[in-house]
This record gives sequence, C-alpha cells and structure tokens, in this order.
Amino acid sequence: MRTTDLPGPFEWVTIPGGAVTLKAGGYLEQPTTFEVVPFTIARYPITNRQYALFIADGGYANPTWWSEYGWRVRERQGWTGPRYWGQRDFDGEDSPVMGVTWHEAGAFCRWLSAATGESVTLPTEQQWQRAGQGDDGREFPWGSDNPDETRCNWARNVDGTTPVTQYPLGASPYGVMDLCGNVWEICRTSWESGGTHLDGAERRIVRGGCWVNDSPVTLMITQRDGPHPADTYHLFGFRCALENGADSGQ
Repeated sequence: MRTTDLPGPFEWVTIPGGAVTLKAGGYLEQPTTFEVVPFTIARYPITNRQYALFIADGGYANPTWWSEYGWRVRERQGWTGPRYWGQRDFDGEDSPVMGVTWHEAGAFCRWLSAATGESVTLPTEQQWQRAGQGDDGREFPWGSDNPDETRCNWARNVDGTTPVTQYPLGASPYGVMDLCGNVWEICRTSWESGGTHLDGAERRIVRGGCWVNDSPVTLMITQRDGPHPADTYHLFGFRCALENGADSGQ
C-alpha cells in the first residue's frame, strides 16, 4: 500500500522552500522569520473515510501506533474513536475527520507510515503556513479578501463539516485545499517549546480556524493557538506531511 492508494481524495503536493514569519505567542516572544526547506504536504485534510481504515485495523487497540504518553491518556479516557465520530453533520465520508486529539493524529501517522513504508507525520507550523501563504504575505490561502461562502466553510454558513474538495476557490498558491475553515488543523509543533517530537504532554499548535468561527481574524493564515494535546472538545482535524528531517521547519 502507498499513501496515494488511500481512498480519495488524497494527493501529495511539493512545496518549495522559502521564508515564513510567525506571529508572537507560545514559544515565540516576538514575530520570528524562519527559512523552510522544501517539503511535501497533503493537498487535503484526512477524511472520515480515510481515518476509518485506522479504526478498522485496530488502531485504538494497538499501542504500537501511539506515543507512550498518548497511549496512557487513551487508556485512561477510554477512547475508541474521535469525539464526534459518526455524529450526523460531521460524518460525511469526504468530510475531514473532526474531534481528534494531537495524540490520535500522531497515532494515525505512525500507522500509515508502517502501512506504506513512507515517513508520514504531521506538518510543522512553519510548513503549514508556508503551504498556505506562499511568497506574497497573503492573509488567507486565496489572497487578502475576507472569507466568504465561496472560499471556505466558516461562520456556520453550512451547519456542519463539508467535503474537503468543496471550496476550490479557497486553494493556496500551491493548490493546497481547505486550509482555513471546516476544522482547525493540528500541527506537530509544541506551543511551549517549538519542538516537533511526537510524544509528551506539551500543548500543540493548531491552525486555520473552523466552521463555527465567525471572525475573519480567526481564519487568517498566520493565526496560532496552542491547546492541550489531549483536548477532545474543540473541532480539530489534521492533514499529513512527509518527514524531511527538519526538526522545526527551519
């Protein structure tokens, strides 16, 4: 199996290297510019149909795929699937999986790596912003116009999640889709230290806003937040990237 054999939509996109400037917050005391080396990221977030393969393959019963800390949390909380798994309005096969924690996203990536022989991981926040912003400092993936119902799922213009292919006008300069709105996307980077190790209890960065957010600021490509990695309450999803050896996207 290869990652491209996953039920669609799934494609890899190669992003050229370049600079990104991150806002202050968390491990960054002031706005900071990073040089990002070329990398590969998924064009779309992971969908319910794709995540279902992990569940069906015993992903929640096999500690092999989980970090040591994440497995302890899974056992303590009794997780058998994402928080909103199977709920109406969120269960479309091509809608992004929603209600996953950072631990679950990491476990999926480890499982997919073993299944495909590829080094699948979560993007760093630098990679995520680079994939969405390109070289012109745009405020949203599609440019600097405020979000509207033709570009992304936000402000409850659809009362639930939508297929990851539904908003082609919201594509980034590199054709990466659904980066803003629909679900917040979990990144690999620690809010507290900036590290990218896939274990531990450090808060982790999420990007992009979600379908209930009604402030354009929340959906800006530079917006950053750092929830707890075991948080199941918020409307989190994720997309994959390929490991390129860069510790923090620099």
